[in-house]
Amino acid sequence: MTKRKLLLLITVGILQQLHAHSQQPILGLESYFEEAYWRYPNIPHGLLEATAYSASRLTNLQPALHDADNCTGMPQRYGLFALIENGKGYFKNTLKTVCSNSGITPDQYKNDVRLQVLSVAKFLSREASFKSLDVRISIEGFAVILNELAEIPNDSSAINNYALALFKYDIYDQLQKGINTPSLKRAPVKVQLEQIFPAPLLQKLQSPAVDITIEKDSLVIQTAAAGNTSLFAANKQPAVAVTNEQTEADYPSAVYVMANTNNYQSGRNGTKVTHVTIHTAQGSYAATISWFKNPGAHMSSHYIIRASDGQVTQMVKENDMALHVQSANAYSIGIEHEGYIEYGDKWYTDKMYKASAALVRNICTRYAIDTTACYSGLATTNSNAQSGAIHIKGHQHFSGNAQTDPGKYWNWTRYAELIVEKETAGNEKEIPFATIANGVYRITNVNSKKVMNTRDCSGKSLAHVTQTTWDGKDCQRWRFDYAGDGWYKITNLVSGRALEIPGGTKENVQLLLKDAKENDNQLWRLLESGSKGAMRLVNKASNKVLDVFAGSANNGASVLQTAWKGKTRQQWLLTAINESAEGEDNHFKQVNLDSTATGAIPAKQ
Repeated sequence: MTKRKLLLLITVGILQQLHAHSQQPILGLESYFEEAYWRYPNIPHGLLEATAYSASRLTNLQPALHDADNCTGMPQRYGLFALIENGKGYFKNTLKTVCSNSGITPDQYKNDVRLQVLSVAKFLSREASFKSLDVRISIEGFAVILNELAEIPNDSSAINNYALALFKYDIYDQLQKGINTPSLKRAPVKVQLEQIFPAPLLQKLQSPAVDITIEKDSLVIQTAAAGNTSLFAANKQPAVAVTNEQTEADYPSAVYVMANTNNYQSGRNGTKVTHVTIHTAQGSYAATISWFKNPGAHMSSHYIIRASDGQVTQMVKENDMALHVQSANAYSIGIEHEGYIEYGDKWYTDKMYKASAALVRNICTRYAIDTTACYSGLATTNSNAQSGAIHIKGHQHFSGNAQTDPGKYWNWTRYAELIVEKETAGNEKEIPFATIANGVYRITNVNSKKVMNTRDCSGKSLAHVTQTTWDGKDCQRWRFDYAGDGWYKITNLVSGRALEIPGGTKENVQLLLKDAKENDNQLWRLLESGSKGAMRLVNKASNKVLDVFAGSANNGASVLQTAWKGKTRQQWLLTAINESAEGEDNHFKQVNLDSTATGAIPAKQ
C-alpha cells in the first residue's frame, strides 16, 4: 500500500468516526492499526488487534460516571484496550501510564480511537526497545512485553502471576481464532503456545482442575498421570499441594481460586441455599480473579465464567456467603460472567451460556432447587424485581438492588431452556479446520496436478469453474479473505466474483462465479487431508467438498461438489502467489525507534 493511499484511509476514517456512535462499527479502524505497525515496526502484526479484541471486543468502552451497574466494584475501563485510569489502589493505572508515554491527556485518549491504537502501540514498542527486542522478534517472544499493559498488580504472588498468564493467554487465543467484526476482520495466526507457557500452566489455562490457596499463595495442577505439579509459588512461600476438602471446588468442572477472606463471610448462619444469581463482571475473567484476591474489594461471587470457552472458576465455597447481592447473600449462590452489561451482545457467547447452565443445573440438583423456576421473560435495561418464587434470576431481579446486570442482552429464554434441556458445553465436536493468511493462492488438484480456473478464463457472473494447466493467468488466481470462525470467502482475481455452490446439497453440482454476497454458499473451510499439506475445501451451506468430475486429468474438466470420500481428486494444495508488487519507493519508510522518547505521538503526515 502506498503512503498516499494509507494517509487517505486514515483521514477518511477519522472523518467517518466523528459521525459514528460508540457501539456502532468503528470506521477507519483498519487504517489505525496499519499506521501503528508502520510507526512501531517491532510489534508483531496481529498482536494489537488481538489485544484490543480480548480487552473490549473492539468496542470503545465509555463507562457511566457512577458505579450502579458494577456489582464487583472493579475500576472502570476505557477505550479499545480497556485501560484503567483509577485502579482503586490495587490495579495498575494503565491509562495514565500509556497517556504519559505519548504526551496526551486521558480525555484525549478516551475521545480518539486513533490515539488509543497509536498510544498503546508506542507504549509497547518503547517497552520492547527497553528489552532490546527488535523487528525480528517472534510473535511468541513478544508475550513478555504484554505484561506491562496488564492491570494485574506486580506483586509476584502466585495468584496474580496466574491472572497475568490468563490475560496473555486470552490475547493469544484470540490471535489463533482470528477476528470477525463489522469494524475489523483478521485471519487466524498460528501461535506456538508452548513457547509462551510451560506445559502444566498451558494445560491449566485450557481448563483442567486446579487448587489455589491464598494462605500458601500457591497454584497446583492436579493431573492423573503426573500427580501434583507446581505452577506458581511466591518467592517467600513454597508451592504446597492442598488436599483437604476445603480446597476442592464444589463443582467438579470448576477451577478453584479462593477469594480473599475480607471479601466473603465464613458460613451462612444456618440459612439454606434456595436461589442462584446471574451477574456480569464489568471486566475480564483474569481481572476478576485478581480483584477478588484484593483485600479491599469487599465483594465477591462464588463463580466466574470465561466468555471465550465457558471455563468456570470458583472463588468462594458454596457453604460460605459471597458478597454479591446484598440482602439475598445468605440464601443465594452468585455467578459472575465475563464482559460488560452495555456490550453483552459481544460477550454472552453460546459456550458461556452452556457452561453457566450446566453449573446452575448441578447446583439445583445438590440443593433441590427447581430447574424450571428460572426467569424466562424479556431482558431489560433497568432493575426489574421478580417474585421470590423465581429461584434463578439476575442481579437486577432482586428487590433492594440498584444494579442492572446481566442487562438487556442476556437471553433468558435460551438460558432457561438450556438449564432444563441438559445441553452442556463441550458435547459438540469441534471441527479441526486449518487457517491461512489472507492473500492470493493457486489451487492445485492433488490427483490431476491441474489448477482451478474459470472456463474460457471468463470472469462473468455464472462462469463455470474448471481445471487446467497452470500458466499464470488471473483466472487461475484465487483470493482468500477470512470471514470468521474458520470460514473464507474465495474470489477470482480476474473479476472479483466469488466461488459459489449454486444451491442445495445435491451431488455433482458444478461451481460458478457469482457476485460476492453475505451468503453461506460462498463460504469455505479448509480441512487438512492426507499428507504434504493437502486440503479439502468444504462449503458451509452444503457441507460438500470440491471435486474434479470423474477424477479426470484433462484440461477443462468440471470442478463440482461431492460428499467427502477421502479421494485424492477431492484434495487440493494451496500455493501463495505474490500479486504485482509496488516499488519500494512507494512504501512507507520504517521509523527509527527512540526508546527514551516520551513526546507526543507523531501527527499525520
